[in-house]
Amino acid sequence: MILITGANGQTGRAIMKALINKGEEVRAFVRKAEQMDDLKLLGVREVMIGDMLNQEEVNRAYMGVSAVYHICSVFNPNEVVIGEIAINAAKHAKVQHFVYHSVLHSILHDMPHHQKKHIVEEMLVNSEIPYTIIQPSAFMQNTLESWNSLREEGIFRQKLFTSPETRMCFIDLEDLAEAVANILINKEHIGATYELCGPDNMSLSDMKTIIEKQFGREIIVETPPDEIMAAGLKKAGLGEYYINSLLTMFHHYNEQGFIGNSNTLTWILGRKPTDFSTFIKKNLLKEKIN
Repeated sequence: MILITGANGQTGRAIMKALINKGEEVRAFVRKAEQMDDLKLLGVREVMIGDMLNQEEVNRAYMGVSAVYHICSVFNPNEVVIGEIAINAAKHAKVQHFVYHSVLHSILHDMPHHQKKHIVEEMLVNSEIPYTIIQPSAFMQNTLESWNSLREEGIFRQKLFTSPETRMCFIDLEDLAEAVANILINKEHIGATYELCGPDNMSLSDMKTIIEKQFGREIIVETPPDEIMAAGLKKAGLGEYYINSLLTMFHHYNEQGFIGNSNTLTWILGRKPTDFSTFIKKNLLKEKIN
């Protein structure tokens, strides 16, 4: 049995789907009971409800599993405490393989969520638990937030780039899920820290060219100012820490870039990872089918 924490987000769902497709039994740990039926339909064997800040509830979720993929919700101010509780639970349950979902270049401490993930990485390495650390780049799926405006208006609304020269690396979430599934069921990966990145280090100009080619139309790029984006996030109920951390991340991307290398992902997958052009083409095809 493999446990996925933070299982109801897009990352957890993708990884559970990949594991289930490989014939693995999966236990999902989520916060809300109303998420249970939907996860069962996905093929999850067991769903446990609890709070990742509650040591007893986390301990129960970890009992009887051979491996864990630990995901903490993005920009969570309590990530270090949650990581400590998870590591304690893994020790108590004698988990054979603890895989931690971190972030590419966690050493970049000017971004608060990177700093917190780096601290959890250090705790895990020092815990004597058999571990693997996954450091993924940004997801290609993040661009789908602008899909409707691309299709209907020819507008690509994004905050990742304010300069045509800045370069970023992206990974297809389906590639990440397949790689993580391989890692979870293969103990040869214990003790490793993997940067998982797609094959493209793209500029905004590169991304715009690819989108225009696949959509067959001219694309206009819009980048909302910080104050408008912050107001929208606040209206959606997100807190100050989340908003400030997100904006800090975008500032770093715009000023420094965020590049990576796809060799490790290629090795784990046993094939070339999905590039951005194929990703856009694949989603256009899905839209036509649906």
